[in-house]
Amino acid sequence: MSVSDPLLKKLKGIIYNLRTNEGTIRDSNENVQLLCKILEEILRKGMKSTGMWRQRSYDYWDWIQADTSVEKCNPIFNMLIELIKKSKRVKTSQGRGRWFIRCALQKKILSVPIEKLSHNTKVLHQWYDPLFSIIGNDILLEIFMSLLFEATEINFKLNTKNASFLDNYWLRPTYKDYEFVPCDDFGVKLQFILGRPVVVEVKQGSVAGEDNKIEPGDVLDELFGQSLLALTTNKMSSLMKEHHGWPIQLSACKCHYPNGEIYPPIQELLHEIGTDVDSLQKHTAAMANSSYNSFEAKKSPKKPPPHAQLPEDELSDVPVQNPSDKAVYKVQFIGKLNIGDYGGMCRIESSLLKVLEENEDKIHGDVDAKRCTLSLGETDVLVQDAESDTEFLRHSYTEISSCGRRTDCMRFFAYISGETTCTLAKQFVCYVFKAENDLDAKTILCSIAQGFGRTHWFV
Repeated sequence: MSVSDPLLKKLKGIIYNLRTNEGTIRDSNENVQLLCKILEEILRKGMKSTGMWRQRSYDYWDWIQADTSVEKCNPIFNMLIELIKKSKRVKTSQGRGRWFIRCALQKKILSVPIEKLSHNTKVLHQWYDPLFSIIGNDILLEIFMSLLFEATEINFKLNTKNASFLDNYWLRPTYKDYEFVPCDDFGVKLQFILGRPVVVEVKQGSVAGEDNKIEPGDVLDELFGQSLLALTTNKMSSLMKEHHGWPIQLSACKCHYPNGEIYPPIQELLHEIGTDVDSLQKHTAAMANSSYNSFEAKKSPKKPPPHAQLPEDELSDVPVQNPSDKAVYKVQFIGKLNIGDYGGMCRIESSLLKVLEENEDKIHGDVDAKRCTLSLGETDVLVQDAESDTEFLRHSYTEISSCGRRTDCMRFFAYISGETTCTLAKQFVCYVFKAENDLDAKTILCSIAQGFGRTHWFV
């Protein structure tokens, strides 16, 4: 057999292109998918997938996950294998193998199972034909291993959670992680196709529909850390009930790319449920064009500390902050309302409305509302008088039971706090504020919601 191979030449070219790119390599780089495809072809070339003692067709994942002895020399590899084995995101050997390739590139451990296999000639020849494979040929394997070493110099930052559809496709969708404020009605209607929950309708003004985060055609992938693939509607409802009052942690495969192009695998699902894909394509293209035109206007030079950034925002740089750093916003304090012994999310809208009705003079400007600064710290919310800097309110996140705003007055927001930890409190008060703009109100609410989870572990 020749000491060169076309696949190795392609691999060398792709690695060279990636290495000449300065900075971090993300999923948006077209060479990432090419690299993964070539690696899969190399791992499959000359593989004895059937025959002898095998009763079914095997793939490269099967020998990778079978070599449990690797745990003695590389615990990261072993943890990754166990994670992929237990995960419900993928169902087939092909999907698990592809997910392993992506994760192994990120962790720089792709060479580990290959090197281990090459040291056991008997097992190696059970899986690979030395005449037709790269891994089974000593010279070609050496070239391959040197290229994998070159690949460890590439700074990959792939979204390894984005594993849905790997069972059938290498092409990755746009994947978003969201954290929504607690609510009783999330506002989406779902239809399950091939075990995947597809969004068919989003209620106008709902939490899910804010800023078009969740759109018709999106596929919900994970809820509170649990995969939704093949999960029943009843189980999803149970998850929501179990986490009632907590920020809704949701991951979704968007039905379209930022340029408006529909993701092909989701397009197939939409055809199955009778969606007018052509109309949807026109809509997403128009939205993409609108977003592009307003992109510069949406840029903000001010970046909040890490704990106050919105979950869906992906920043290329990592800000350096002290633990005491706070995100500070100018707000107006409108008023408060004693609401009794229950401070659940369902009390936000009615309590906020009542405070607004009782303080119409402040809303219309007849009486000046108290001007304050609201600071979002790691463990608490601090409200100070804007003129004197004296402390006006301070509540730890463990005391705050819920937060939110009405869809008909987006700049006004509220949070409900008890006199002690909210699970023990007997008296709750709703505090209502007015932000300078809708975005500030949204950011403040998301930050408070994130604080619920942080302080749950902090205390």
